[in-house]
Amino acid sequence: MPVAIPMLVSLASRMVAVDLAYHVRVGEVILSGGGIPRVDTLSFVSNGAAWLDQQWLAQVFIAMAHRGGFATVTLLRACLTGGSFGFIYLSCRAKGASPRASSLLSLSGFIVCLQALAMRPQLLAFFLFSASLWILTTRRSHPRRCWALVGIAVVWANVHGSFFLLPLLCAIAAAEDLIEGRPGWRRMAWFAVGCAVATLANPFGAGVWSYVVELSTNTVIRQTITEWAPMSVSTFAGTAFFLTAALIAGWLARREGVVPWPALLWLGTFFVLALPARRGVLWWSLVAPVVVAGLLDLRRGTRTMHTGTRWMNLTVIALLGATVLAFLPWSRGLRSTDLLAEAPVGLTAAAREHLPHGANVLTPQAWGSWFEFDAPEQQVFLDARVELQPQAAWDDYNAVRTARGDWGAILDRWSVDAVVVDARPGWEELEGALAGSSEWCLATSDVAGSLFIRHDAVDGRCIAS
Repeated sequence: MPVAIPMLVSLASRMVAVDLAYHVRVGEVILSGGGIPRVDTLSFVSNGAAWLDQQWLAQVFIAMAHRGGFATVTLLRACLTGGSFGFIYLSCRAKGASPRASSLLSLSGFIVCLQALAMRPQLLAFFLFSASLWILTTRRSHPRRCWALVGIAVVWANVHGSFFLLPLLCAIAAAEDLIEGRPGWRRMAWFAVGCAVATLANPFGAGVWSYVVELSTNTVIRQTITEWAPMSVSTFAGTAFFLTAALIAGWLARREGVVPWPALLWLGTFFVLALPARRGVLWWSLVAPVVVAGLLDLRRGTRTMHTGTRWMNLTVIALLGATVLAFLPWSRGLRSTDLLAEAPVGLTAAAREHLPHGANVLTPQAWGSWFEFDAPEQQVFLDARVELQPQAAWDDYNAVRTARGDWGAILDRWSVDAVVVDARPGWEELEGALAGSSEWCLATSDVAGSLFIRHDAVDGRCIAS
């Protein structure tokens, strides 16, 4: 259950192309021998700017999966999600919780972070975090497993910027052993140091640590990307986070006996880490179930086993397996475009048809990644790599999007050849302004939006369809 249900939900829901698409493109460039990019070549407002592509290895993994189509990427997403909560289930069991309690706790964590499980490098880090947590949970009965943490640190430092969490996990585990008077705390402290040193095994060396600091303190990111905004009850993730924290706090207050300090350390650390940015709900959703599982065991004093009958278990496993197979993209006959959101296929096809090679295209920021993947001959204005584009570009983007001030002069200054307008609310004024301008003509329009082209970008001819 804690593996199959997350897999089923991942298979049944669409992937968002906002981050995913450009990662596929860059990963394919690396696989094709282009090397790890050092400067930006995707966005014309930051073209040539230094780019520390810390997520290069994740891009390679995702691009390798994409060679089988987006259906294979969907399967990868389901396996990473199911595997992550499989490790959480095993961690809960190692803490002494019953199979039923471990399943319920794992699924509760899945629900809390449900909306943050997009297919992107962060999901690979999510899997590595879960595996590391299981290794640390079982470190006393299987101490040799801890050596795998060093290898995980190397991979993690080349996959996602959250790699700093692994030395932190080891440090908290060392503190836990120290508080409980266990002699292994020095060993875990050395593992914390070793994992921190192992993160330097990447193409950028210590630069990845500077990258993490700059990313987490970038004001443009915090003002633009919702998942970097402070935790708030106005979102599902924020509501789930504060609700689970309140339920755990209330349960601890009513629980008999003194709450162990290590449990408070684990919960407090990841509660505080989640407050500044909504994406922190991911790590909370993994740590909280394991900590609660350990406290359930302490309260009972014994381990309760509810295994059911062998045939009943086999029947449930068979049914879940059959359901997973039925939800595979190939079983449902889905096309790649059916598996993606924020992927305006018609507009990228029109851009390829009507625009010359190297044209500068202003798209909605959420579509920049898809245009980089599906219309690679052009360059976009802004994309998902918010840290690369200057503040001035974001100010100009917002002015153009709402057709404020001298929006036409802004497009001239950036040498924009085409503008893509979203059909959703918020773009009506720009669409009307472009339609009423003698400098722009409508190339195509569909349910997703419209593509306007500057006259001189098409040799003075207005192309309409």
